[in-house]
Amino acid sequence: MSDVGKQKVEFSPTERLILLLLYALGGKIKGKLWIQKMFFELAKAFDSLREELDYDAYLYGPFSEALDEFIDMMENSGLIKDLRLTEEGFSVAEQEWKGASPEEEEIIEKNGKFLHNLDEDELILYTYVMSPKMAERSDIKERILKRRLEIVLRMLKEGKISMGLAAKLAGVPITKIRERAIRAGIKPFNAQNGIECRNKNE
Repeated sequence: MSDVGKQKVEFSPTERLILLLLYALGGKIKGKLWIQKMFFELAKAFDSLREELDYDAYLYGPFSEALDEFIDMMENSGLIKDLRLTEEGFSVAEQEWKGASPEEEEIIEKNGKFLHNLDEDELILYTYVMSPKMAERSDIKERILKRRLEIVLRMLKEGKISMGLAAKLAGVPITKIRERAIRAGIKPFNAQNGIECRNKNE
């Protein structure tokens, strides 16, 4: 519950998580594709989100119309604009963050920062591989999967993922991805800081 203007507002789980996620990411998210995928992953960790958001497989993977509606409502309330916290929104989000549990903070930060750091192709590949059913209606699936090794090697070079996750995303044994990485001039330790999305059930 937070003060918006002079009125007490009790946020729904999704509205609250939108505020917390934006706050964790410095007040902004780069686009709707990212926030849709972030909430798809967060819904695996938070039962309350699964109850409010219904995800279906669309052209770019999992999509929730309900999430778009929540975003529109928060824009109408003046808390966010173009997936950025307004001045009022930042103040409200800060108060919500102070009331979050350490577990919530860790899940939101790790999921949010990991996915926010990916470019569009990397984000789509990650989603398609980790949740293949959500790629069933995609018209870009084949294009992305044909380039999966190229995309994965780029992610490794930039230190975004671990060797284990790279092998999974590339669909090859870890020994092979390590060989390809070394051949491409990527030293194994370059990727050691890469993390995978985490949720409370892991």
